[in-house]
Amino acid sequence: MSKPDRLSALISRFDLRADIVNDLSAANLFLFGCVESGEIRRIEFWPLKSEVVHSTRDELIVAASIDMGGEANPLVQALPKKIVLAVDQARSIQDLSQLILSEIVEARCGRATTIRRLFEVLVVILLRHAIQSDIEKTGLIAGLADDRICKAIVAIHERPEFEWHIEDLADIAGLSRSQFMECFKTCVGQNPAQYLREWRLALVRKDLERGERVKTVASRYGYKSQEAISRAFSKHFHCTPSQYRLQAR
Repeated sequence: MSKPDRLSALISRFDLRADIVNDLSAANLFLFGCVESGEIRRIEFWPLKSEVVHSTRDELIVAASIDMGGEANPLVQALPKKIVLAVDQARSIQDLSQLILSEIVEARCGRATTIRRLFEVLVVILLRHAIQSDIEKTGLIAGLADDRICKAIVAIHERPEFEWHIEDLADIAGLSRSQFMECFKTCVGQNPAQYLREWRLALVRKDLERGERVKTVASRYGYKSQEAISRAFSKHFHCTPSQYRLQAR
């Protein structure tokens, strides 16, 4: 059986965008190495721009601004403060880094679009690295790293509107109900119902920020009425969906 895609649903729900920047205060992804030789040696990614601490080791080759939805994205909140990857850890990273550098140096057609896409690919690789290397901590990343629990989490991410029951998710994970509840709480730090509720509300908030109607959003994410979504949203964010929508606009 093929492994579930642990990242695509998360990334697709919150737009991933990458841009090269000259202003380092706007950057949160850095490629370090030797300017003279053009060799990239190390990559640093700070998911939250507000937490960036500039490094003095090596020389900065290029910096980029990566936007994944900021603190509103549960994945961003769950990631380590800083992800560091040595370029020589994998041939694919070496090749991708040098391809980014060549696109920056050479004025080719479609250069800006190509560079953005390459940086987006690089971010996905860094996220994979985070899942593989940060499994000791409790949270979303630990849940995604668990071969059983991740199946239930991916199901929630892909179908937030579905009326999930614990038995459904336990069956997806291949565990008994009691085993699933215990493993999920141990890995993620909250029970499945809490995680589903917070995932739905994160998506609701994102769509309201885009100006979508409360009734439309409620239907999209499995709320049976505007009253139901208003109660859940107000309890979590301390304002009604309509008030939040107006503030965001």
